[in-house]
Amino acid sequence: MDTTAVVSPSLGLSISVADLAYASQLKKLLQGDAKPIFNFGTQIAPYWDSPVQRVPNGTSAAITVTGGGNWKAGAIGFGLSGSAKGQVQVVTNGPVLKYAPDLKSQPTAELPGTAYPGSVYIVVSLDFQISGSATGSGNVSGLGISGNVKGSSDTSVVFCHQVSGTMRLSDALHEAFEKFAFAFEPNCAVDMDGGDVAQVNFNGSLGCGLEVSYGIANVTFAAPGVSSVLDSVTRGTTQFTLPSGKIEIGATASVSYTHADDFTAIVQKFDHNDAFLYVMRAHKNEESEGLKVSASVTMTDSTKVTVDSKKLEQAVNSVTGVGGEQAAACATDLAQGLNQKLDNWINDAVSKGASLGAQWDQQQAVSMLFKYRINLENLDAVNRSWTSLCNGDLLRAASLGGLVPEAGSGISTEMSHSFTLGLQFFNLFAASQKSTYFQKTYVNVTQSGNLRYMYDIGKESDVEINKAKNTCLIHFVATVDETTASKLSAANVDLELELIATNNRKEAGRIGDTVGLIPPNQAVNEAQQTMQQFVASNPSGTLHLVCVLKPSAYGRLSCSEYIGKKPPANQQQDSENWSCFHDASVALLDLQFVEELTYKDWQRFNVLCVYGEGYNGTPARRSPGDPSAVPPDFWPNINAPAGLVTYFLLNSAEFMNLCDDLDQLAGLASASNNSAEDIMTYNSLLVSLLELIVKRDVNTDYSKPAIAAILRLSNPRNVTTECAPAKGSLTCTLTLN
Repeated sequence: MDTTAVVSPSLGLSISVADLAYASQLKKLLQGDAKPIFNFGTQIAPYWDSPVQRVPNGTSAAITVTGGGNWKAGAIGFGLSGSAKGQVQVVTNGPVLKYAPDLKSQPTAELPGTAYPGSVYIVVSLDFQISGSATGSGNVSGLGISGNVKGSSDTSVVFCHQVSGTMRLSDALHEAFEKFAFAFEPNCAVDMDGGDVAQVNFNGSLGCGLEVSYGIANVTFAAPGVSSVLDSVTRGTTQFTLPSGKIEIGATASVSYTHADDFTAIVQKFDHNDAFLYVMRAHKNEESEGLKVSASVTMTDSTKVTVDSKKLEQAVNSVTGVGGEQAAACATDLAQGLNQKLDNWINDAVSKGASLGAQWDQQQAVSMLFKYRINLENLDAVNRSWTSLCNGDLLRAASLGGLVPEAGSGISTEMSHSFTLGLQFFNLFAASQKSTYFQKTYVNVTQSGNLRYMYDIGKESDVEINKAKNTCLIHFVATVDETTASKLSAANVDLELELIATNNRKEAGRIGDTVGLIPPNQAVNEAQQTMQQFVASNPSGTLHLVCVLKPSAYGRLSCSEYIGKKPPANQQQDSENWSCFHDASVALLDLQFVEELTYKDWQRFNVLCVYGEGYNGTPARRSPGDPSAVPPDFWPNINAPAGLVTYFLLNSAEFMNLCDDLDQLAGLASASNNSAEDIMTYNSLLVSLLELIVKRDVNTDYSKPAIAAILRLSNPRNVTTECAPAKGSLTCTLTLN
């Protein structure tokens, strides 16, 4: 039989502020002669005189206020009327609050973060009307706390008090109100008991600041084939010391900005030594007006990055042991690349709101921006820092010493991910020793601010080949660190296709059009529009397109396979590949004569080149033969100059060969490739594709149709895009699955 006492509402389920101890913030901060009374709903009546641990977890009751009142906590006013919403909840296990640890995560972080056996939380939520110092709510010109979160169904103030599970519910409620703390009261962290959590939701404008720190976060191995990438990874993991975290290179910058928004401030106290302040972006309640409040972010100041070549050398040597000197020689170029990353974050992510505005608005959960340790050893500094906090100046609040920023929290985590650089090693598989590799490499800085080591396997030092690689690069890539190296497999190796155009509006326009051959996709369409707009606005700028094909995408490439050195009799797949390249050439280069050509025209042309007039044979795309052997009667049937047609037909054969190479390199046609075969294929790619692009005396560049055709043939199921603008350049990365 249940012996729980049933209490009639007439017994008075209420607490009067007048009955609280004077030290209570609800009493000492109350203005005037008001004596509000907090009345509880009857849902908790059955448990009024019972131990609080016997109350079912999550039991709640409404709170109404009799009398109302106004409180002053520091510079912030809190008003409570009789119509204000309120609730009390009993939490016997689990979190009292949840939040997202950063702006890109789900609400997985919990307060308290550990279990509290034998204890219970009394959670008091009250809908105070907040008034503060900020002028122009939502206007970054005024700093400070201005008022409530507009139209939110969340209450403005929440206080979570930890009590013993054996305490009577009525006593636990009384103690919770007596210990109640306003998060904007300078002494709140001192007055709170260990285990307590105070939260306030508000609208305002905060002056914020970040220290941007650049460092090496990962190592990328690249090579012409999957097996050679995996071989490079094997050698790299034994000869290098892979980063287990970000390795600082001594390059930093500071960023200051103002952020107007709906915010949440949380004070959590562990014990008399440890307390923390969380500054968060408030929950965007879908059924309220709060969803309509957008982040408004404006830059106020930033510094430029300089790279200390000695520190850079030491950082790289900590990975490679011997490659730091070559990296240090690129310190000036690297600084320029890192500043582009910073400018991109400032100009796009901050000023335009692409990240700190629009992306933040996509996050509905309470999301941490900053976390500070409260310096309880210096209460004078805490008071001064809290005054700056209430005035909206987080930069000054931290500089005064009362609030100490926690490394790697909130936005700092996002920044840490944004401002890292990688070391890229090409063709490590081809060198037997680490010392040999670095003796024959040169280093450059990529558009994305990474350091790329290129190993000379016989063609890398060729001026024309280097010129080609500045416009087109095809390679397989694997990114590893200390934690992933042992788990790497062929399934982790990507195919990357890069196209670059600088100060060439026509070619840049073609790069932008290249992605148009991917099957319809909204993200691709938006990226294409971004590239087209950039080219129109920056005719002398640099456009860099990076297409990352995951194994699921490039695994769909195929070809008509050679049997030994014999060309295939059934050329159906080659015909489909040829047609895709043909269509891309027509679409991107607007070549009317190409539109009239067919795969049978190429077959007939190839047979004449390889076998000569009057002979029959199987078309062999890997054998260009002698184009001068084509008789004059071949051309009248084709309405175009013989030189242009010959050039296209030769390039169309090279594209079919490229599909074959990629098919083999991806491990689709053979179980493995040894290093010698990889080197031959790599040289084949350079000579047959890139050298043709650069050295032929024609204006038409078929690299873009080739890559566009590969993108179409990969038939991606999903495409994600990221466009990163910088001063005078735009890098668009497409990832195809």
